[in-house]
Amino acid sequence: MKKWIVASVLCGAFMLALPQLTQAQDRIRALKVAFITDKLKLTPEESEKFWPVYNQYEAEQKRIRQKYRPDQDLNTMNDQDVERAVLDRFEMEEEILKLKRDYFQRMKGFMAVRKIALLQLSEQEFNKELLRRVQEARGRK
Repeated sequence: MKKWIVASVLCGAFMLALPQLTQAQDRIRALKVAFITDKLKLTPEESEKFWPVYNQYEAEQKRIRQKYRPDQDLNTMNDQDVERAVLDRFEMEEEILKLKRDYFQRMKGFMAVRKIALLQLSEQEFNKELLRRVQEARGRK
């Protein structure tokens, strides 16, 4: 049943016009919340504490990734710029690792460590399912 819902929403979401992209993103976000809540078996109390912290974590991670995004395509860069981009990537990964450690500590205050460990696996599983559905929807056109 969940897979059917995911497929329906994703197919519909990616067929929408550009102005409706926010609406599609909201639908995907809602699916992600439901998916992760189910996979981690979050109690209502845990959910109430978890989602604001998780949303903040995602926002900080996005900010870090944008900060290190190269200004141009690697194929158009000279060797010095490519080297700088690689070194920046290392710095980004270090910053994200620190962020993950910080949020792990924060979440430990209100959630079982096992659930925190399952979080990354659940995120990966959701992303794989999302990608699969997008590819499936593109194949049907």
